[in-house]
Amino acid sequence: MIQNNKLPPIITKTLTVQELGKEGDGVVIADDQRLYIPFATPEDEVVVELALTKKNRYKILKHQITKQGKNFSPPPCPHYGVCGSCQLQHLSDETYLKFKRDKIINPLLFEGFQNPNSVVRSPIVLPPGLRRRANFNFQRLGNKVELGYHKYHSYELLTLECCHILKPEIVRFMKPLMAALEETLAPGIEGEIFITAAHNGLDVHVEIRDKTPLTLEQKELWGQFATHQNLCRLIVSTKGKEDFIILHETPYVLFDGVPVESDCRSFLQPSSEADQHLISLVCELLPPGPSKIADLFCGRGTLSLPLARYAPVEGFEMDVSALNALEAAAKKAQRPIFLHQRDLFKTPLIENELSSFDVVVIDPPRAGAETQSRILATSKVPTLIYISCNPLTFARDARILCEGGYHLEIIQPLDQFRWTVHIEVIAKFTKKL
Repeated sequence: MIQNNKLPPIITKTLTVQELGKEGDGVVIADDQRLYIPFATPEDEVVVELALTKKNRYKILKHQITKQGKNFSPPPCPHYGVCGSCQLQHLSDETYLKFKRDKIINPLLFEGFQNPNSVVRSPIVLPPGLRRRANFNFQRLGNKVELGYHKYHSYELLTLECCHILKPEIVRFMKPLMAALEETLAPGIEGEIFITAAHNGLDVHVEIRDKTPLTLEQKELWGQFATHQNLCRLIVSTKGKEDFIILHETPYVLFDGVPVESDCRSFLQPSSEADQHLISLVCELLPPGPSKIADLFCGRGTLSLPLARYAPVEGFEMDVSALNALEAAAKKAQRPIFLHQRDLFKTPLIENELSSFDVVVIDPPRAGAETQSRILATSKVPTLIYISCNPLTFARDARILCEGGYHLEIIQPLDQFRWTVHIEVIAKFTKKL
């Protein structure tokens, strides 16, 4: 029997990008099928080579943007198109703002909101060069160390020459860090590095994926490196075990001018400027003269500390280290903050617990707070301020709250992750009792 190994024919089409998809890719239409072109903008002209799959669907083999439309803007970074971050550097300002705003409006339309345009303000866009946190991967290949981000849709590492989104002190630190890795690591070793530019210096955790403990010589080299680079803290761990720590000064960040101990492995907003905008926006949305405020998912106190200037605050959080840091800071600053360790996913506040608050501020992780929102919807709390990093789960929770009698008054988008598809949501809900 002769097998038919004939390959499917390759079809070449010239197409025009119609819109941006939810991940920022350009959308083209080929015979009613939506195809996605990375780093393309609406009105770009694209030549694509297509093959038909067994399911009679097109698969893109190659593509080339042959003509760029008015929505394109030259990207500033030399790593653009290779690096897996900053997918939206090529968008014009107008197109970029529309994309970010649509990230919020479209999920609200899906959840049944009739006219979300009327409540969604124009995004506040923070400039590049502010990010105080970085998470790099590294690997030692022969005598060379690669350190940086993964390439676009790849596990291969891209060693960065520069990074437009990070604070300059982190970018300057990368070259001596690579030299230290070359000096202390054996070939084949890989791992991750977490860096936070705290208020008083860099906090660095080098996580080596190797069971072999550090030698005395390696510890001495890392100690000299930490001193020479004036790090406030350096942790070097092997296979998750803290093998070596040098602490020159406890790292801290400022929330509303109050020092709070930080940890480069724990959650922080991406920049101190993001903290300031978030604080300003939330305080702006407070009703006059609140008597008692609940801060759900309070973390290290980004919002609890400034809110305590207006009324006593009860904070709820499951992370013990975050609570300990906030408790110490609140005590030193003499802010009226009372803290509770609580997993709000498993044990949300119930209606009689909520009844003593006239303001609830809620800032859940990306999964949102569906269970807590359902209870809040039945409560008599007159003002809710909801902060979200995920417009999809926010829209779901917003629908639940509005079905329970709340009115969605305003949404302020905050773009603190420049050139990415992410957007922060700050929203105010009110209920007439």
